[in-house]
Amino acid sequence: MAEELRTMELLAPAGNLAVALTALDAGADAVYCGLRKFNARERSENFTHDELSRLIAYAHKNRRKVFVTFNTLLKESELKDAAAEMAFLAECLPDAVIVQDLGVARMIREYFPQLTLHASTQLGIHNSAGLEAARRFGFRRVILERQVTLEELRQMVPEKGDPPLELELFIHGALCCCVSGSCLFSSWLGGWSGNRGKCKQPCRRRYLAEGRGESSEGEFLFSPDDLCSLELLDDFRKLGVCSLKIEGRLRRADYVEKVVRAYRLALDADRTERQNALEDARKILRGAITRKTSAGFYTQGSMKHLIRLDAFGGSGIPCGVVGKGGAGGFEAKMSARIHVGDTIRIQSGSDTGDGFSMTVLHLENSRGKVMKVQAGEICFIRAGKAPVPGSLIYRTGEAAADLTERVAKLPAGKIPLDFQVSLNRDSLSVRIDGSGLEYLTNFPALDPARNHAVSAEDLRNAFSTGSEIFSVGQLSAEVSGEWFLPSGQLKELRRAFWNWAGEQVPRDLRRKRIRCALERFEADWRKAGEQPRPEKFPDCFAAGKNHTGQSGCRARDLESAGPDDEVILPQFVPETELPDLKRRIGSLVKSGAKIFRLTSFFQFMLFDGDDFRNITLKTMFPFPVCNSQAVLVCREFGAAGVQAWIELGQEDHDQLLDHSALPLEAYVYGRPCIFLTRAALPAGPGFIRDIRGNRFELAKQTRLSALYPVEVLELPVPEGCSAFRDFRKEEVRPGEKSGFNYFRGWS
Repeated sequence: MAEELRTMELLAPAGNLAVALTALDAGADAVYCGLRKFNARERSENFTHDELSRLIAYAHKNRRKVFVTFNTLLKESELKDAAAEMAFLAECLPDAVIVQDLGVARMIREYFPQLTLHASTQLGIHNSAGLEAARRFGFRRVILERQVTLEELRQMVPEKGDPPLELELFIHGALCCCVSGSCLFSSWLGGWSGNRGKCKQPCRRRYLAEGRGESSEGEFLFSPDDLCSLELLDDFRKLGVCSLKIEGRLRRADYVEKVVRAYRLALDADRTERQNALEDARKILRGAITRKTSAGFYTQGSMKHLIRLDAFGGSGIPCGVVGKGGAGGFEAKMSARIHVGDTIRIQSGSDTGDGFSMTVLHLENSRGKVMKVQAGEICFIRAGKAPVPGSLIYRTGEAAADLTERVAKLPAGKIPLDFQVSLNRDSLSVRIDGSGLEYLTNFPALDPARNHAVSAEDLRNAFSTGSEIFSVGQLSAEVSGEWFLPSGQLKELRRAFWNWAGEQVPRDLRRKRIRCALERFEADWRKAGEQPRPEKFPDCFAAGKNHTGQSGCRARDLESAGPDDEVILPQFVPETELPDLKRRIGSLVKSGAKIFRLTSFFQFMLFDGDDFRNITLKTMFPFPVCNSQAVLVCREFGAAGVQAWIELGQEDHDQLLDHSALPLEAYVYGRPCIFLTRAALPAGPGFIRDIRGNRFELAKQTRLSALYPVEVLELPVPEGCSAFRDFRKEEVRPGEKSGFNYFRGWS
């Protein structure tokens, strides 16, 4: 079993270089990290270009991998800057780029194909149709939606053989309560979009459920326990999962080190050591600062108990209580050890979940300045602000080893070189991609192999080590015939090639090729902006109980739609319900339905075949179309029109319209779903409010709970767009309107 478990990749988070090195030292096979822009953890320190280049060079030298997160939604105005970042990535060549926005994925596929694509969990892929859509597009790996159960995963993958593409799962760390990629909670409250890496975590705050005899402080209605999957590793292996992902790019090195070490121990243990290794791993994890852990969404039982009403939404180990304040700090009575360099969070009983965090830089006790204090001691902690006496102190991070000097000494990255190696009986040739250069050497004819013939894999392994100047980029190899080639001779051939490459291959070869690709994108983008705008579709409304007489085309949800309606498909359809969805679509098509509205990427696969030749497909919320490149993906998959992403501001609409290859629709009226979850929420149906007075309606469906704002979104129709008005959720208080991000801008 150990060998089988060890084949799964252990993937760790890295918010900076020190954490990345710590993770690799602890046994991670790969790390994932982000640049300063276009990643879903903008609150993390993240990486400069130079730091990322050095990390990739270090990881590849040690036969480890680096994946880069490029997993936010992009505005039209950001595409040129994003293309420049992609060009940089194509130069330093990480092992993959993790992508949410289909427009970003298309840019990489079309202009920087040397980069490998992984579909982010934010893309929301949760069934076999989604896997097929990702495969057809060109993704190599899918990071599955976190709300997929183990039983559904068993039905998604073939009984025999491998999944259609690589599967990656989150196995440990904090959980988002909302279905991935569709959360508007933070964005609705202040424009801070979780789809842009700026989430303010409103799900971790207290809410008052109206009619529950609520306390003045409220309860944590949306804050889930953390995930721990130690007991599920063998299940993941049997299902063909290739990569096990630890959440935590906002975490410190001490946390990442403990979690990686624990899972490494469990994965490496052989069958006889399995139970002891699991117990040792649990002990290590108990020292990693976290919330209460569970199996997350992987089991129905766990899903029912993820939310605890009285559980503080933040994380940390209780370690003391705040006493009286003083000049430049506060007294505290400690219930657990605390050390200089630890991070702590101060949380008063009346806090809504925000609190404040700090790093302990100065500690004093009765003996004076100290490096640590123990449980039972009273100490003075220097701080820039004085917390409320009686507030609880949580340790959220421990002092870690100082890796500053080691980080500074990391060597600069080398230049990746793409090439193809071919071996014949009496010669070896190496063609340098994109250059016209070829290295050719002849030697005495090789003898036919009696036992082990040199293989293409042997050739790739031999040439996978670079030189002082070049690292190995994309490498392919082939062997004509079955020959015996001594390992010493193969090493000599490799050394001779790299010596030749150092003299003959221009250092800027790769950069010139990538610069040409970047210029091609910019030219294509300008050309798109010069084309006439597509002809508009008629306005449309989604019918509610009292609004069937509106003008324009009528749309209805699948459950109530007829042949004369535009049919709105459900966003979240687990594998167990996918066959029924296909049958219902087929029935509607046979009865005469002509227009279907897609709310998720997987739904393109439901209209494959001659039976759907005359069907019109449109995308709509919560299918995110933020830029013209995403529009092109929708057109490629058969869409005739798209709805602009609901978070876009006025200028974003205008710029998207200028470059859109398809008719554009705007969501201009309605109460959109801002939060959707499979977790069993302890409140609702009914109304809730936060401490600031914002009110929401919590509705419960068959398998999901949905949150709607009380305010009604009402916007002007952007010039050149058709209008979509949504009456499926009736107004609660006529007159309460919201412009959402349209006028204030989208962060």
